[in-house]
Amino acid sequence: MADLFDLGDLPSWLQVPGVDTETAIRVRRYVNGWLQDATGLDTWPDPVPDKLWAWAIELAALVHENPTAKWSQTVDDSADVYERGPQGRRREILDAARTAYNTAGKPQGSFPEPDWHWTSVTTRC
Repeated sequence: MADLFDLGDLPSWLQVPGVDTETAIRVRRYVNGWLQDATGLDTWPDPVPDKLWAWAIELAALVHENPTAKWSQTVDDSADVYERGPQGRRREILDAARTAYNTAGKPQGSFPEPDWHWTSVTTRC
Protein backbone atom coordinates (compact mmCIF):
# COMPACT_ATOMS: atom_id res chain seq x y z
CA MET A 1 0.00 0.00 0.00
CA ALA A 2 1.33 3.40 -0.96
CA ASP A 3 1.55 6.20 1.60
CA LEU A 4 0.14 9.62 0.80
CA PHE A 5 3.53 11.18 1.48
CA ASP A 6 6.90 10.12 2.82
CA LEU A 7 7.61 11.00 6.44
CA GLY A 8 10.48 13.20 5.25
CA ASP A 9 8.11 15.26 3.08
CA LEU A 10 6.50 16.96 6.08
CA PRO A 11 9.63 18.54 7.65
CA SER A 12 10.90 19.38 4.16
CA TRP A 13 7.64 21.07 3.16
CA LEU A 14 7.26 22.91 6.47
CA GLN A 15 10.97 23.80 6.40
CA VAL A 16 11.15 22.63 10.00
CA PRO A 17 13.86 19.97 10.18
CA GLY A 18 13.01 19.18 13.80
CA VAL A 19 9.76 17.34 13.02
CA ASP A 20 10.33 13.96 14.63
CA THR A 21 9.22 10.70 13.02
CA GLU A 22 6.53 9.96 15.61
CA THR A 23 4.88 13.36 15.03
CA ALA A 24 5.06 12.91 11.25
CA ILE A 25 3.42 9.47 11.60
CA ARG A 26 0.57 10.88 13.71
CA VAL A 27 0.04 13.79 11.31
CA ARG A 28 -0.03 11.41 8.34
CA ARG A 29 -2.63 9.24 10.12
CA TYR A 30 -4.83 12.33 10.64
CA VAL A 31 -4.57 13.21 6.96
CA ASN A 32 -5.18 9.58 5.89
CA GLY A 33 -8.42 9.53 7.86
CA TRP A 34 -9.68 12.81 6.46
CA LEU A 35 -8.83 11.97 2.86
CA GLN A 36 -10.08 8.37 3.08
CA ASP A 37 -13.41 9.69 4.33
CA ALA A 38 -13.56 12.34 1.60
CA THR A 39 -12.46 10.15 -1.31
CA GLY A 40 -13.90 6.78 -0.31
CA LEU A 41 -10.54 5.17 -1.10
CA ASP A 42 -9.29 2.46 1.25
CA THR A 43 -5.84 2.28 -0.33
CA TRP A 44 -3.88 4.95 -2.13
CA PRO A 45 -2.94 4.57 -5.77
CA ASP A 46 0.72 3.83 -6.39
CA PRO A 47 2.13 6.24 -7.34
CA VAL A 48 -0.02 8.77 -5.49
CA PRO A 49 -1.39 11.35 -7.98
CA ASP A 50 0.08 14.84 -7.62
CA LYS A 51 -3.19 16.49 -6.60
CA LEU A 52 -3.78 13.89 -3.88
CA TRP A 53 -0.20 14.36 -2.63
CA ALA A 54 -0.63 18.15 -2.65
CA TRP A 55 -3.89 17.94 -0.67
CA ALA A 56 -2.27 15.55 1.79
CA ILE A 57 0.80 17.68 2.39
CA GLU A 58 -1.25 20.87 2.82
CA LEU A 59 -3.61 19.14 5.24
CA ALA A 60 -0.56 17.79 7.09
CA ALA A 61 0.84 21.31 7.37
CA LEU A 62 -2.49 22.57 8.71
CA VAL A 63 -2.75 19.87 11.36
CA HIS A 64 0.93 20.13 12.33
CA GLU A 65 0.86 23.91 12.71
CA ASN A 66 -2.54 24.04 14.38
CA PRO A 67 -3.61 20.61 15.71
CA THR A 68 -6.66 21.99 17.53
CA ALA A 69 -7.87 23.97 14.46
CA LYS A 70 -8.03 27.19 16.51
CA TRP A 71 -8.90 30.19 14.37
CA SER A 72 -8.97 32.94 16.97
CA GLN A 73 -6.95 33.68 20.09
CA THR A 74 -7.02 36.63 22.47
CA VAL A 75 -4.33 37.21 25.07
CA ASP A 76 -4.66 40.38 27.15
CA ASP A 77 -4.95 43.20 24.60
CA SER A 78 -3.60 41.15 21.72
CA ALA A 79 -5.85 39.18 19.41
CA ASP A 80 -4.94 36.79 16.61
CA VAL A 81 -7.78 36.33 14.15
CA TYR A 82 -7.44 34.62 10.80
CA GLU A 83 -9.60 35.60 7.85
CA ARG A 84 -11.06 32.17 7.12
CA GLY A 85 -9.49 29.99 9.74
CA PRO A 86 -7.86 26.61 9.15
CA GLN A 87 -11.22 24.84 9.18
CA GLY A 88 -12.21 26.75 6.05
CA ARG A 89 -9.12 25.71 4.09
CA ARG A 90 -9.37 22.13 5.35
CA ARG A 91 -13.01 22.04 4.24
CA GLU A 92 -12.06 23.41 0.80
CA ILE A 93 -9.43 20.69 0.32
CA LEU A 94 -11.72 17.89 1.48
CA ASP A 95 -14.58 19.17 -0.71
CA ALA A 96 -12.23 19.18 -3.71
CA ALA A 97 -11.15 15.62 -2.89
CA ARG A 98 -14.79 14.54 -2.53
CA THR A 99 -15.63 16.03 -5.91
CA ALA A 100 -12.59 14.52 -7.65
CA TYR A 101 -13.04 11.04 -6.22
CA ASN A 102 -16.81 10.90 -5.81
CA THR A 103 -17.92 7.44 -6.87
CA ALA A 104 -21.42 7.48 -5.40
CA GLY A 105 -23.92 6.05 -7.87
CA LYS A 106 -21.24 5.11 -10.39
CA PRO A 107 -20.54 1.48 -11.25
CA GLN A 108 -17.39 0.09 -9.67
CA GLY A 109 -15.26 -2.58 -11.29
CA SER A 110 -14.95 -3.63 -14.88
CA PHE A 111 -17.84 -4.46 -17.14
CA PRO A 112 -17.87 -5.88 -20.67
CA GLU A 113 -18.45 -3.55 -23.56
CA PRO A 114 -22.09 -3.50 -24.69
CA ASP A 115 -22.98 -5.83 -27.55
CA TRP A 116 -24.73 -3.75 -30.20
CA HIS A 117 -25.08 -6.57 -32.71
CA TRP A 118 -28.67 -7.19 -31.84
CA THR A 119 -31.26 -7.02 -34.56
CA SER A 120 -34.76 -5.80 -34.18
CA VAL A 121 -37.79 -7.25 -35.90
CA THR A 122 -40.86 -5.21 -36.62
CA THR A 123 -44.09 -7.13 -36.44
CA ARG A 124 -47.36 -5.97 -37.93
CA CYS A 125 -50.58 -6.61 -36.21
